[in-house]
Amino acid sequence: MSFQVQKDRLMRNFELNPWQLFLVGWRLIVSEIGWNFTRMFRQWEIRQMKKRLDQEKLKLAEVVVSGTSGRQEELARHDPDLDLVLGQVSFLEEEVAHLENELTAKRKAFLENRKARYLGEQP
Repeated sequence: MSFQVQKDRLMRNFELNPWQLFLVGWRLIVSEIGWNFTRMFRQWEIRQMKKRLDQEKLKLAEVVVSGTSGRQEELARHDPDLDLVLGQVSFLEEEVAHLENELTAKRKAFLENRKARYLGEQP
């Protein structure tokens, strides 16, 4: 769609006086500030999960080292400590990936909702 067609469509749908345009601008700014707070707290949560993941990986290394105890033998596969740490590591990796994907999806939905609200576009 050409720029002129888009411009004509917007001009037909939205004829705003300066006061309305001012209010829409401030609503956009406030909504973006709100989104940034949401994003900031979600990223903080993701960073905390990554720190915990790093701690669990260190525990995994300690369990592997203590399980072999310096010998050249294979680690017992049915060690409960090893199972617990591996479970925590896989859970935290999945949770971090889920939170990052959820944040991306929420941003996309937020922008589509805002487009629908202010530009009249359908999601």
